[in-house]
Amino acid sequence: MLIWVLLKLFLVEGILTGATSQLTSTGCGITKGCFRSPTTCTSGTDCEYFVSWLSDDDGGIVFSMTGSDASTYIAIGFSRSGVMRDSDVYACTSNSDVVRSRNSVGNENVPNQPLKGVTNVTVSIIDGRIECTFTRQASINDNDVTYYDLSGNNKYFIIMAKSSGTFPLRQDGSINQHDDRVYNTQLSSFEDFSEGNIPDLTTPTAVTTTHDNKIASTGCGITKGCFRQPEDCSSGSECDFFLSWTSTKGGSTRFSMTGLNSATYIALGFSKSGKMSDSDVYACTSNNNIVRSRNTVVNVNDPTPILKGVSESTIRIMNGRIECHFTRAGSLNDDDANYFNLTGNNTYYIIMAKSRGSLKEDGNINQHAVDGRTQGRELISFQTFVEVVGEEDQLALILQKSHGSLMVAAWILFASLGITLARFYKNIWPNQHICGKPVWFVMHVLFMTLTLMCTVTAFVIIFVQKRRFLEFSEDLSGLLRFLHAVLGTVVTCLVILNPIMAVFRPHPGEPRRFIFNWAHWGVGTTAQLIGLVTICLGVGYRSARPLIAGLPEYLFWVVIVFLAYHFAIWLLFQVQSCMELRQDITEDMSQESTSQMETEQVEEHSRKPLGFSYLLL
Repeated sequence: MLIWVLLKLFLVEGILTGATSQLTSTGCGITKGCFRSPTTCTSGTDCEYFVSWLSDDDGGIVFSMTGSDASTYIAIGFSRSGVMRDSDVYACTSNSDVVRSRNSVGNENVPNQPLKGVTNVTVSIIDGRIECTFTRQASINDNDVTYYDLSGNNKYFIIMAKSSGTFPLRQDGSINQHDDRVYNTQLSSFEDFSEGNIPDLTTPTAVTTTHDNKIASTGCGITKGCFRQPEDCSSGSECDFFLSWTSTKGGSTRFSMTGLNSATYIALGFSKSGKMSDSDVYACTSNNNIVRSRNTVVNVNDPTPILKGVSESTIRIMNGRIECHFTRAGSLNDDDANYFNLTGNNTYYIIMAKSRGSLKEDGNINQHAVDGRTQGRELISFQTFVEVVGEEDQLALILQKSHGSLMVAAWILFASLGITLARFYKNIWPNQHICGKPVWFVMHVLFMTLTLMCTVTAFVIIFVQKRRFLEFSEDLSGLLRFLHAVLGTVVTCLVILNPIMAVFRPHPGEPRRFIFNWAHWGVGTTAQLIGLVTICLGVGYRSARPLIAGLPEYLFWVVIVFLAYHFAIWLLFQVQSCMELRQDITEDMSQESTSQMETEQVEEHSRKPLGFSYLLL
């Protein structure tokens, strides 16, 4: 009998053809049952999910399955309701074995189910994906009610899941949380192979595929509702906050959410008033679980509410942000007045919060950051697929604008004037003094002191607002934010270092004075150049959205035009300096003595560039 089954597998699955994958759609709906996703795929090499099954003569069903990027495990579950809870799950793992598990009512994986009725296991890993074949007895004679009977006309929903290592296997070899999941909406029989009853679940009317790991604006306002902040972002990797929702069977709502810099938790709250007080809050945490909390009237987080009505949760951390998916029942038949009813025409404000801080010792959430909250502008129903834009936190926006304004004033206004005066006006104003000090020196010290004060104040403000240093991120927006933070820190250090050097500078004429001159010039010029580059990163360019919401795209070009103007002015000053130096040398070589008239002409000629210098300044 085993020889017959293996021969049938060879002929049906195409093992003898030399194909890359042993699993193909050949014979689907004719000699075997199949389930595959997407609908256009034809083999294990191009299907995200593929499973086939056929009966043997010993009351067993031979399953063969694979999935793209399923390097940790590929699993199939048999469900009576079409959801993960209470499913009988069989997973082929990277340990080359099959493990059995079952999701409880609370959607927590229970991996200690004894493996029974499974034989002839073959597991191999090809190009980073698991291919697996095993025989499961359709039914067994014991009292295990969780071992579903696949014989006769018994029908079940098919659920498949996989993992690529985001959640590795547990120490005992059992499976952990999945990365992705699909299911079909058609009940299938695994043993009725009479004509017309062998399913090939590939057509859109026969199978609905749900992916848990794609958070993007595709379908917003059409097939799902969406909430995002800022308005111009399009995916979870670039939005400060992103939430989407769809309706499921039984009046439940499926939520998917994420946010930049949300490595500790990302939370969703339903509010009747638009305020945090009395909101029903659900937070996905770095502990890979969901906690429910409620803010009291005095706006202090109360983590006592019991988590209820939540199932099918998936949480993973990617590039410093949490991606979370869960299903919440629209309403419950209990006396919990704080569990808001999302069904019917009930409407609520959306409030979202996030944090990169730490959780409480019991796993509940702590206070979010100053810039870690946003909310919708209007009441919405979760039974409709609308698009909502979150409002920027006003305090955070004020702090961000203050930071940006101070840095622009420091490096585009004060530093530019201070450095220009010291570099070019030392010889233009040699005899003008204020309180016994050269005018150029007094003004240089004034403008550079203002630069120092503005820079340090802006640096402190942004740390008060962010409460942390930005971490490296691979996406473009995150990378530019990180570079902006690093360069801004360098500029702040340099602008503090330069006046310290000036305090301990040697007096003019001392042997080491030239060392100070070069160091002072180098640090100051470097700080200004880096400061201007950092401002360019802050205002953003095209695909790199600005760090402050609402800045127009043309602002980047305003900064570029200023840089070109600044460079041109310095170039003109340098040309003027070279011309004056050349003139002085020529006059020194022309004659040793001059008449009074010639002296007056020279002095008059030497004063001509002064008006031009005023114009440039």
